[in-house]
Amino acid sequence: MRKQTPSRSGPIRLTYAGKASQPGGSLSPEAMIQRGIKLHNQRRFREAEYCYQLVLRGDPANADALNLMGLLAVEADRLPVAIDFLEKAVNRGRKVAIYRNNLGNAYLMSGKPKQAIGHLKKAVSFNPGYADAMCNLGRAEMMLSDASQARHWFGEALKATPGFARAQIGLAELDIGIGKLDNAVDSLRAALKTDPGNIEALCALAQARRFAEDDPDFALLKKRLGDRSLRADQSALLHHAFAKVCNDVERWDDAMSHFQEGKKLKRLEFDIALHRKRYAHLRTFFPKSLFAGKSDQGNADERPVFIVGMPRTGTTLCEQILASHPQVHGLGELPDMRRVAASLGFSAGGLQSFGEKISTLSGRDIRQLADRFLDALNPSPNTALRATDKNPHNYELLGLIALLLPKARIIHCRRDPLDTCVACYMQNFNAGHGYVGDLKTLGEYYCEYHQLMQHWREVLPLPMFEVDYESLVSDMEKTSRALVSFLDLPWDDRCLRYHETERLVATPSRWQVRQTVYKSSIGRWKRYDHHLGPLKDALEKVLSEA
Repeated sequence: MRKQTPSRSGPIRLTYAGKASQPGGSLSPEAMIQRGIKLHNQRRFREAEYCYQLVLRGDPANADALNLMGLLAVEADRLPVAIDFLEKAVNRGRKVAIYRNNLGNAYLMSGKPKQAIGHLKKAVSFNPGYADAMCNLGRAEMMLSDASQARHWFGEALKATPGFARAQIGLAELDIGIGKLDNAVDSLRAALKTDPGNIEALCALAQARRFAEDDPDFALLKKRLGDRSLRADQSALLHHAFAKVCNDVERWDDAMSHFQEGKKLKRLEFDIALHRKRYAHLRTFFPKSLFAGKSDQGNADERPVFIVGMPRTGTTLCEQILASHPQVHGLGELPDMRRVAASLGFSAGGLQSFGEKISTLSGRDIRQLADRFLDALNPSPNTALRATDKNPHNYELLGLIALLLPKARIIHCRRDPLDTCVACYMQNFNAGHGYVGDLKTLGEYYCEYHQLMQHWREVLPLPMFEVDYESLVSDMEKTSRALVSFLDLPWDDRCLRYHETERLVATPSRWQVRQTVYKSSIGRWKRYDHHLGPLKDALEKVLSEA
């Protein structure tokens, strides 16, 4: 049996060495799985699922069918379901490398690299030449900010499979993250030499550097964009990449046209009415009186610093400045506070149970939840007096953070609403950011964020420092000194040389934080003004307050 890891940027290409159909024309379980794999490769997922479920009806413990059902759940972005199926497959076939790799990959997609690593290392131990599992180990180490180990595993993948494009792309992403952009471009060119049509490499190349009108890669991207055999998700990636390239050469209308086409192809969905109800619930669940009654029940650890705000407002830049200070450990976008919230019922679907649990938390409950989050800070060096979590959407959880960590500090990054929304729209976010699918919904989402932050300002007992992006880039030293002072730390000149700091940055802004500050991003929305009617209408109230 040989089954490769699922990939959203390419076909699955599964194969299965099973038995032929049984006499009389009825299909054996092996042959039914083979039929399902064929349908799976054709992306006829419902029909493939029917085949696998038929096998599981007769044999609920069939490891191959369980593994394949897990891959279908990955395709559907139902990662908890995927992990459940893949765990069952691993339990039935503990020494099958492909099961371990697929489970590790699902954990990575769920933002759980620590859980992934054990399975991936076992996959490599069972199959020492398993380059795909080695690349997944590289990705896991990148998520854990261990650049050295990440480079090791991508290198091992290239030893196992010389020229392996996925490993070259992994090395490029790693080098972009640590600021070695020339090395990244070399790796991407090597990947394209092995696989000239590789969409992931082409799109990464578009993001890794600035383009000129006569750049040969400009024509290469345009040609690939015209390939009618591409799937919708592949075309969406290319449209976003090509739009970025159009921006580089100041073809603003072309850029907006390709961003719009990319959004259409992604078919992002977002229920703004439900979202309004969720934020209204949050404001109800966290009145000022709640904090007065529980002010001394959390953990008084002074290390946590939460950098929050809408995406594309300078959160990565703020963290890079602070992480350049020897007494600050920049941890990037931690998933841990959101996991704590999820354990209390915080979900995209509704928040009623979350509010009920918040109101009944005992002092012991609060301390246990706080300690669960603080475990994520434990790898910080002993010299670090502060540790930053720059998950922007933690702005939703500031009420919970105030309960659990009463000595935490909040840095709220703000930017002109139009610039913020345009920058978000132009980013190829995943389905979890469905609000960027169209300009009207994006504007309405921003208004809800704006209202929730007004509530937090009124009720939270936590210290909050508001950083305006425009002030940060206009007077870097003044704002940086104020940031460091807010953390009650002595000034260090290395904070102004943030672009020289060697640390792995894994967010979409990783390219920008390797440059000296530039002011061209202020008022960027004006380049696209005549496209922004729906956005301006949605933001009318917020803009009138500015």
